[in-house]
Amino acid sequence: MRGRALILAVTSAQRAARGTALLAEALAGLVGTPLTTIETVEQAMAARAEVPTASEPAPAVPPEIATPLVHAMLDRQYRATLDEPVGMLGDVTPRAAAKTAAGRDRLTTWLKHLENRSGAKPDPNDPMATYDFTWMWRELGIEKLRI
Repeated sequence: MRGRALILAVTSAQRAARGTALLAEALAGLVGTPLTTIETVEQAMAARAEVPTASEPAPAVPPEIATPLVHAMLDRQYRATLDEPVGMLGDVTPRAAAKTAAGRDRLTTWLKHLENRSGAKPDPNDPMATYDFTWMWRELGIEKLRI
């Protein structure tokens, strides 16, 4: 969120289409038609080199609005990730990793990493900090490994 805008920054047209579709579904009726811009690597590097200017402070989004939206988006993102290769799992999908002992060990480390990163927010009420990963452990059949 920047001011009254929701910014989605990605590195490919495919990710932009997927992210836009996910946000449109999650925020149905809350946002207007997206404005899309494409920036080359050179433009991005030049923009980073510029001194940032003061901008309008982002308005605080009440937790009762932000939390369900963020959690719904994370649910969809992580549900899709269960069927995609993950580097920390040796480039296999989480579902495939759950089928072997070595994979389950890597899967446990990966899920704990996700939980720790999510919970490391300074504000314990932050929607990212309150996300519950329990369903992933259960869906992958390794909930007994969650210590």
